Amino acid sequence: MITVKQDDIGLYRDLFSGYRTLYTDRCADRTARAGRALYAFLDGEPAGYLLISDEHGGDFISYVFTVPDKRGMGVMQTLIRYAADTAEKMIGTAFSDAREFAPALMHVMEKLGFEQGGSRYMFRCDGDDLWERWDAYMNKTGKRLCDTLRRQGYSTVLLSEASEELLEQYRQTPTSEYKNPLNHQHLIMPGAEVTKDVSVLCVRNGVLSAYVFAYMPERRSAIFKTLSSSAALHGSGVILLPIAESLARVRERGCKQFVFSMDGIGDHANSFRDKVLSVLISKTSKRISYVYYPKRETNV
Repeated sequence: MITVKQDDIGLYRDLFSGYRTLYTDRCADRTARAGRALYAFLDGEPAGYLLISDEHGGDFISYVFTVPDKRGMGVMQTLIRYAADTAEKMIGTAFSDAREFAPALMHVMEKLGFEQGGSRYMFRCDGDDLWERWDAYMNKTGKRLCDTLRRQGYSTVLLSEASEELLEQYRQTPTSEYKNPLNHQHLIMPGAEVTKDVSVLCVRNGVLSAYVFAYMPERRSAIFKTLSSSAALHGSGVILLPIAESLARVRERGCKQFVFSMDGIGDHANSFRDKVLSVLISKTSKRISYVYYPKRETNV
């Protein structure tokens, strides 16, 4: 029999000490700030746990784990069902389809009534010749385009040095001008994870034209979480200017791997992927999101 109880977030360190990783500890830290931890027991023995953090007005399942020799027995499904049944607001999660547990988790989510949301494409870039490939592209095409953009008046500024006026332009830019801005406003708010001295804004005549927000969870890897340009500049190549500056900075830090996370693949995104990322990509995956809205009792 599987039972579930909510308990202290730090309990996972004792019950599952042999399965701890840097990522699980990071998820636990997020949960400790605002969230809850659920623990599953199979016939009285610790079988798995689930971490939920409070993010942007909803509950987010940041981590779910089942002990290897207890997988396939319904532990994950029981944890997620309990999380959904006890949720007082929207609850969701997101994970990569490249993970070995992805098919099982997708099956559980759909079985429990979660709705599949949008997907983010993840382009991993690594390899021993990573920077040689980038240099070859820049020498052939990139540097010439960057020089042209600078002559046209475009320049870059680090997020750490950006004026409040520029940040306000980002916050207030209408949806028609930048793609899904409301989804990313938290990236430049206090406590955000973005690494401000490798994230870059592109400006022309004091007007924000493009931006790249990067996150470095560790020295040798980087995640480009958000990149966009003004809708009027799609196809102009202006996004290359802040990307080149940001890549130069992560390279200085000894970065050997990075990931571009792109929300949807429109025509302009396809162009960027085909012309720029194609020289760097070593693997492509997709980050799938699911959401569940608790059922509310209504008064008749």
